[in-house]
Amino acid sequence: MIKKIFTLYLFVLCSAYGIAQNPEFNFVENKYLDYFKMQPEVIYTQTNKSKYLRLEELWFKSYIYNPQTQKPYLTTSNIYASIYDSDGILIEKKMYYAENGITHGNFNLKENYAPGIYFLKVSTNWMKNFNDPHHSLQQFEIIGTESESEKTADSEQKYDFQLLPEGGHILQNSKNSIGFKGTDINGNPLIVTLGKVINEKGDIISTFKSNEFGIGKFSIFIAENDTYHVEATLENGTVIKKPLPDAEIIGLTISVNTLNQNTLFVSIKTNNKTLPYLLNKPHYLLIHRDGLLKKINLEFKPNTLDYTIAIPKTDLYDGVNILTIFNDKNQALLERIIFNRTENLIHEVSFLGKKTSYDSTQIRLVSDKKNNLKKYMSVSVLPAGSESYDTNNTITSSFLLQPYVKGKIDNPHSYFKDNNRKTNYNLDLLLLTQGWSRYEWNNIFFSPQIAKYNFESGFQIQGKINEPNAEDYKEIVLFSANNELMLSTEVKDSYFTFDHLSLMDSSVVSISAKNKRGKLTTPKVYYNVYPTFIKDSLNTENLINKAVNIISNTDSFIYDDSITELDTVMLKIKKESRQEKFMINGGVNNRSVDLKTVYSFSTRILDVIRSNGFDVIESGVSINILSRRSSNLQGRLNPNVYLDGILVSDQLELIQYLTVADVEKLFVAKTGYGMDGAGGTINIFSKDGSRSKSNPKGKFSSNTIKIGYSMPKSYYAPMYNTAKRIAFSKFGVLNWIPNITPNKNGEYIFNIPNYFYEDVLLYIEGMCEDGSLISKVETLRLQ
Repeated sequence: MIKKIFTLYLFVLCSAYGIAQNPEFNFVENKYLDYFKMQPEVIYTQTNKSKYLRLEELWFKSYIYNPQTQKPYLTTSNIYASIYDSDGILIEKKMYYAENGITHGNFNLKENYAPGIYFLKVSTNWMKNFNDPHHSLQQFEIIGTESESEKTADSEQKYDFQLLPEGGHILQNSKNSIGFKGTDINGNPLIVTLGKVINEKGDIISTFKSNEFGIGKFSIFIAENDTYHVEATLENGTVIKKPLPDAEIIGLTISVNTLNQNTLFVSIKTNNKTLPYLLNKPHYLLIHRDGLLKKINLEFKPNTLDYTIAIPKTDLYDGVNILTIFNDKNQALLERIIFNRTENLIHEVSFLGKKTSYDSTQIRLVSDKKNNLKKYMSVSVLPAGSESYDTNNTITSSFLLQPYVKGKIDNPHSYFKDNNRKTNYNLDLLLLTQGWSRYEWNNIFFSPQIAKYNFESGFQIQGKINEPNAEDYKEIVLFSANNELMLSTEVKDSYFTFDHLSLMDSSVVSISAKNKRGKLTTPKVYYNVYPTFIKDSLNTENLINKAVNIISNTDSFIYDDSITELDTVMLKIKKESRQEKFMINGGVNNRSVDLKTVYSFSTRILDVIRSNGFDVIESGVSINILSRRSSNLQGRLNPNVYLDGILVSDQLELIQYLTVADVEKLFVAKTGYGMDGAGGTINIFSKDGSRSKSNPKGKFSSNTIKIGYSMPKSYYAPMYNTAKRIAFSKFGVLNWIPNITPNKNGEYIFNIPNYFYEDVLLYIEGMCEDGSLISKVETLRLQ
């Protein structure tokens, strides 16, 4: 039968693919391409769980994705993470640094957080440009004795049973495909064991049943001047009766068959009353997604009511494809969302094994393929009986489905767990019942998206020298030991700017100016740091989901503020790590200078450098350090001088007043042999609290900035009272690994503590550098 249909309507297919290559676009295509010329970002955020105690911290990992290219979004580095209460009032906001399209962080829930419902929003500045910004928004809950589950008011409508025509319309005197979806008052699926379509005479026209998600479809011929209703029998014997939506007299219908492995079949039907309005008028089918589109011309023929288009799946886009039929007036008539599953979309990770020791169990995961790709994964480990994780929040659903549909997607793991006929059919049923896509054609035609907001990459300092003789200052110097910065910029008409700075929250920034003679001074300087936090709010209307029952006596669930270290990540830069990081400067020639036994505390570091193989020439504020090695054609060379890892060779005033008492370590290399400075290398590491002394005689004015990147902390777990077994199994967390990396064998290894449980759940989410996504729920038996 399929072969006969394909042959009969081959003229449609041939005509279509000739037109699809035509570079000339009409009003719709031009508006569509213009609307998506700015590529939007989509953010997915995984939290370690969704229900917390007041003594815990919320830990999260965010992934930034380009839906058009289906790859990590690398442009933005400034990521805003905000928490709002149930009324949408901003409680706390932080900024985190994103690299390779990922970032992670945490919020301490000890203060300012009463028991109740909250929202975590993760967004970017660039997202503000779009009519439908795809930030991530997650509801979470703080449980405690003060909160109670919200009681839902009694309602006569105990069930939500919807009849949803495929493509959006039902047509008289034509065969129609109609989807249905049923849920109870709590959003649980209604399983239809037997459904009937009955006409006004009481005849059963069609029968149906639902899948395990309460979704299904049926096909019927709608006769003119007849009425129909549906009777759906549920598992508990309840019968739901619902009339079929009114059929239109004139129009089109669409039905799509996605089950063929190689070909997508699109069936378009009309009736005899409509056909005269279609003849000799151009109609076309757009296949599109995120600014990508292909066009297929439709030609209606006399005496022909049914048309089938066969489209090779290799001509479809990976993932979601939106099929929209337009008439000669550029009006969208029908729309259907389908999903084209390809191997490029999903990356598999499998459980490899476990090893149990006295106090912990080692878990080993392995990537099934593409081992040469960089993979970024986060894992939350909870007891198998946990009630504190949002299972409807997955990276695959957030990136591959949610940006295109208006409704909520339940059980998203079920649609990507494998690639078989049943799973693909269920996914197609889901998309059929979602109706028209999230794109609004009125917005595409009449509300273009304009780039009012820029990508944010780091911070900017803009300032002005506010003195009558501002023209005497030619250069501004910025120094920040906390941020390992030593920069200078030109002053133009008393104004100056530093761009793309990496500044930590609450760090100290010092600024000075150089006059025409090169002398550092401190004129009156006013400056601002951009971007700044804007105190916004969140519209929480229709956002709050029904709360679960709250346990009591949660104070006894956690002992105190003691912490149990699990998987640690070194985030604070200690003296030793700073020295190890920068000891490449000078290579193997580095020699440690004995400061304690050879020199007095008051000896200047410049004098120590002079006594260790270098000439130091001082002329007022001007300082020059030269190697004593034999001259080359360029004369004697200058060494590279580092202060706490920052190159200060051109700002030696910073070390002019340092003494031995201020310095922890000094390393000198008289020659770099090509590894660093040819004239040698000098590494100076100051003691804690002494950096301010490196500012020569207060020639720098210092301020603590109020905005900067928050530094993610190493994960720690509170001291749970694991004797409270029922409470712990529901609300405890065993580990959170935001950045799990492979060993040399490509294995991903982490530990979880041994408590009383037998089974644990691993919630694994991630993204590869090629954009393929990782999403898996693994149940492990440990005992």
